[in-house]
Amino acid sequence: MRRLTYSNLVTWLKVLLPLTALGILSTLFLISHEVDLESAIPFADVELEKRLRDRQITAPYITGQTDDGHKITLTSATAHPDIEDSSRIIAEQVGALISSEAGTEITVRADAGEMDGSFQEVELNGGVEIVTSAGYTIVTENMIFGLEDARAETVSDVTAESAIGRLDAGRMALRPSGENNEIYLFFTKGVRLVYTPPK
Repeated sequence: MRRLTYSNLVTWLKVLLPLTALGILSTLFLISHEVDLESAIPFADVELEKRLRDRQITAPYITGQTDDGHKITLTSATAHPDIEDSSRIIAEQVGALISSEAGTEITVRADAGEMDGSFQEVELNGGVEIVTSAGYTIVTENMIFGLEDARAETVSDVTAESAIGRLDAGRMALRPSGENNEIYLFFTKGVRLVYTPPK
C-alpha cells in the first residue's frame, strides 16, 4: 500500500477543498428563502411614478460668468416644470452665489423660486436671505434675481443687519456699478437706520 506523502496530501486537498466549498454554497442557495423583489422596496414604484409624472430633477446646478467677470452659481433641492405653464420651472430650496473679480461674495437663499425657459432671471419667494462678505445679512420675502448680469431687486420690504446697526427699507437693489463694475447694494424707499455704536 502506498503511503500518503505530504505532496500527495496537498494535491488531494487542492481538489477536495474547492469541491467541499461548492457543496456548501449550493446548499445555502437551496435552503435560502425566496425574496419578493416587488415588496423589497415598497416606496420605489410610488417615488418613480411621482418623478416621472412631475418630471422632477433632484439637485440641479447652473453656473456661469457675466461679461464683467462675475461668477454666478444657482442650485436648488428640486426643480420641475410648472403644471399650468410648462415653459416655467419651479424650484424648492434655492441657493445662489455671486463671486466678483474683486473677491466680493454674496450668498442668496430662498424657500422657492420660479424661472422662465430663457434662464435669464429667477423670481425668489419666501424667506429670502442675502449674506454678503462685507458683513450684511438682509432678509425679505420676494426678490428678482438676474442671471445674465448679476443683478437683483427686491419687490418687498427689507431688513438688513450689519456691524453698524439695523437698516429697514422699502426696496433693495444689487447691481454692478462704478468703473470696475464691482457689485454694490442700494437701499431705497423709506430707508431707516438704527445705529449701534461699537462696544
